[in-house]
Amino acid sequence: MIFNLVKKQLLLIIRNRQNFTLLLAMPLVLVFIIKFAIGDLMHQDVPEIDAAVAIVEHTNEEEDIQRLVDELMLLPMEEGDKEKIKNNLSSFQPIQILKDQVFGHEQLKEMFTLEEITPEEIEKAKQEELYTAIIEVPAGFSYELVKSTIFNGKSDAQLTLYVDQGEDFVANIVKDLLLTFEEQMHTSSVLERNGLADLMVMPEDIKGEIHSISKVDPVSGTTYYAVGMSVMFVLYIASTMGSYAFEEKRIHVFDRILLANVSRWIFFTGTFFASAIIALAQLFILYGFCAVIFGVHWPNVTHFLLISLGVSLAVGGIASLLTAINYRFQSETASTVFSSVIITVFAFLGGSFYPVGNLSELVKFLGDLTPNGAGMSAYLTSAQGYGFSEIYMYLIYLLLFTVVMILAAVWTFPKRGKEA
Repeated sequence: MIFNLVKKQLLLIIRNRQNFTLLLAMPLVLVFIIKFAIGDLMHQDVPEIDAAVAIVEHTNEEEDIQRLVDELMLLPMEEGDKEKIKNNLSSFQPIQILKDQVFGHEQLKEMFTLEEITPEEIEKAKQEELYTAIIEVPAGFSYELVKSTIFNGKSDAQLTLYVDQGEDFVANIVKDLLLTFEEQMHTSSVLERNGLADLMVMPEDIKGEIHSISKVDPVSGTTYYAVGMSVMFVLYIASTMGSYAFEEKRIHVFDRILLANVSRWIFFTGTFFASAIIALAQLFILYGFCAVIFGVHWPNVTHFLLISLGVSLAVGGIASLLTAINYRFQSETASTVFSSVIITVFAFLGGSFYPVGNLSELVKFLGDLTPNGAGMSAYLTSAQGYGFSEIYMYLIYLLLFTVVMILAAVWTFPKRGKEA
């Protein structure tokens, strides 16, 4: 008898082509729109940068350094010390270092094109916005900077940076590069002054390899939203089945079943299994389309099946509770409220629209208490390649949630003689 009731419920929803199509088509359409509207913003690569940066010098750096050398040569000191200072200063040219070692670095050369312009061209360059950033070197900059370094004094020498307000991202990178350059110059001067110049390590001297600490695969935006939409729309199965069950009571189908000496609990059980089977079928169809159209695949099919089964049973439990409430209060208001309000709240907390769990641990905890949130966390954890030990708690919770829903439904379902 349970099999016949399950078959009846399945045929009922399949024959309603509008609802059946909506439950399958809507999540696919939303995933399709999200896929091509925002792409994989969650895990996109570093954006390509191709920016032009200009540098204008109001002085000749070699002349500045030579001027400082000439002044130092007039100071009373050993000839050997003079020669050492002269050799060191000849190779210490801050602006040339900025050009060659900063913007001339192998990786930065691929992102920035450094062009030298004359002071007469700077106004035109600013007005016509020819460059993302313009670095202006004032007169006597290198002279003041190196002199303050030698005598441990304070330097008023400053670079001026003009940026294109429409290129904030790139402009901020240039600003950070200059700040790093300033810190590097300060560090080198301190080490040089204290006779520790050999301890200074230049970036190009650092050798190494980058290894990923995590051995799991990242989740693409497409996979995230495919899961998010599926676990949200599968909840509509519960409200739909609750409404169908109440419609059967309204047109006295339920009464005829009771007159046929069929237990109300068999009918109740049939509703649970029918809802779970339809939910499972919906998940399989949705993920099947996502695998073919969007390339969404699962590292472990067994985990995928277990999670889908857990989510489907939870949906069956919710459908049973909604049916019981509808029967008790002689109205399908419970199904209406669940589909119009509660599912939206669950979807938000569960992360179907956005990974709100990243905002705080409390939000993530609340999200995992929802059936869709627990299912989504399990799906995404499995999609990253984690083992069963990382997802079994979500499966246990989904089973406990199902049991609680069924017990609540049994308690709520009107007893014989109490229904109108």
